[in-house]
Amino acid sequence: MSKNQTLQPVTVSPRPRGRPGLGADAREKVIAAASEILIERGLDGMKARAIAERSGLGVGSIYKLFDDIDGVTRAVNLRTYEDFAILHREALDAASLPGASVQMRLMALARAYVDFVLGNSRRWSALLTFNANQVGPGPEAYAKTRQTLFDMVDSVMIDLPRLGDATQRTRATHALWASVHGMVVLGLTGQETDAQVAETIRQIETIVGAVVRDAGG
Repeated sequence: MSKNQTLQPVTVSPRPRGRPGLGADAREKVIAAASEILIERGLDGMKARAIAERSGLGVGSIYKLFDDIDGVTRAVNLRTYEDFAILHREALDAASLPGASVQMRLMALARAYVDFVLGNSRRWSALLTFNANQVGPGPEAYAKTRQTLFDMVDSVMIDLPRLGDATQRTRATHALWASVHGMVVLGLTGQETDAQVAETIRQIETIVGAVVRDAGG
């Protein structure tokens, strides 16, 4: 190095303080852990410490991601609702064969409803119980998923001769959905027998058949 050459200062970037940011992966870990706890223990088991231990995150991280336990529960319930919609889509696709009647396709959707409740009783119960205690319509994503379900029923009902009017068809779709929902909630308690399940299906068939006949199917 020459006499006139001087050493240039080296700039060292400061080390970031704190833990790395919490992203989508951490959020998924919390939802997965909370879902497992919900299935095992119900809503009463949804505690921050239990979720933190199961997910491998700190309690503070849970609250950074979701603000509160209600936020975690809403996310878990939305996942339940989305899985519910997926099962209905698969059932409708499987039933939409050439020559399949409106009643056959509507009953495929109704049986998907029953099958989901039977196979996911705690998840479904948590969704209904938690939402019943909330003020307001809930997250926008809930409304979108609900509309997806109504659209599936509407896509079948449109084939009924007397339901060509969109407003009338929407009214019939919502009425039919509410009827099936009520029969499932009243008939399937979580401790149902095979006879109760069969009776619930028969009641649903009665309502679906009446709607289809009334609409000219």
